[in-house]
Amino acid sequence: MSLQKSKQRGFTIVELLIVVVVIGVLAAIVIVAYNGITQSANATAARANASAVQKVAEAYNADTGSGYPATTAALTSWNGVARIPSGLTVVTTQLTSAHADGSTIQYRPDAGGATGGGCVGYWDASLATPAAVYLYVGSATTGVNAATPTCN
Repeated sequence: MSLQKSKQRGFTIVELLIVVVVIGVLAAIVIVAYNGITQSANATAARANASAVQKVAEAYNADTGSGYPATTAALTSWNGVARIPSGLTVVTTQLTSAHADGSTIQYRPDAGGATGGGCVGYWDASLATPAAVYLYVGSATTGVNAATPTCN
């Protein structure tokens, strides 16, 4: 009788650790890339929503002939028709990073009333320094400071 030496096959602990480390590094890269893509997508959605609100304000001026909306209620619905897309919230308060999902848009009429225009703001998280970005409607000069990006 001869004893045969059986050769066992398998992975060593070092090989398994290397695989786990490589998978961890790849997962970290994917998570960072996903966050950047999500921020970019939210910023694009916010920019599109702000543009839609800007167009609604311009349409209000053209349709009613009485200037730009003086309130967010006047902006969102007139003549019994809802004008803002569903799922979009229009506020007059200052935007913060809490509004980074792109579904909250700021509308502020100028301080002089509904005739001069106003500004439309959205939060852009994809900027190097995330901040609110503003689009202007009409001849918004009173109450809207174009030199520093605020909508007050």
